[in-house]
Amino acid sequence: MTKDLKPDIEVDYEKVDVAKIMDQIRQRTGDEARQDSEVSPQPVGSQAAQELGPGGVPAQPERAGRARKILLKVMTPFRPLIKLLILPVYEEQRQAVFILDQTNKRLDHLYRINERDHRLIFERLDRLREYTKLLHSLSHNIVVELSKLKIEEETLKTAVRLLEKEFEHLGRRERALENEVFK
Repeated sequence: MTKDLKPDIEVDYEKVDVAKIMDQIRQRTGDEARQDSEVSPQPVGSQAAQELGPGGVPAQPERAGRARKILLKVMTPFRPLIKLLILPVYEEQRQAVFILDQTNKRLDHLYRINERDHRLIFERLDRLREYTKLLHSLSHNIVVELSKLKIEEETLKTAVRLLEKEFEHLGRRERALENEVFK
C-alpha cells in the first residue's frame, strides 16, 4: 500500500497568514484521518500484519488514528493559547532574521565602497577606537581618584574625631584646673 506524498504546508514568510496555514493543517490532518479510517484489515500473512511498531509490538493503525482524533479534539479548546504562546516566538525570530538581513545588506554595501572611502572609514574607526581607549583610561583614572578621595575622607574623619576627643579632654582638664585654682 503506497501513500501519495502530500506537499508540505505552504508558508509565505513575507506575509504570514495564520488562518490559511491552520486551514492547510486541518485539511491535511482530515485527509490523513480519512485515510486511516478507510484502511481495511488485511489477512494475517500480509505485509502490513508483519510490520512491527515500537517495542516489537504489531502496529495498529486503527487505534493510532482514533487516538490522534481524540487528542486533536482535546487540544481544540487550547488552540488559541497555543497560538498565543508560539506566535511571539515566531515574531522574535522573524525580527532577528530581518535585522540580520539588514546588517548583511549594510556589510555588502561597505564592501562595495571604493578604496578612498575605505581609507576614510578605517580612519574614522581608528579615531573611534582611540576615543574609546581614552574614555576607558579616563574612567579608570576617575575610579582611582575617587577611591583615593574616599580613603582621604575616612582618614580626615578619623582625625576630626580624635581632635574632638582631645578637645573634650582639654576642656574637662581646664574646668578641673579652674575648680582647683578658684577653691
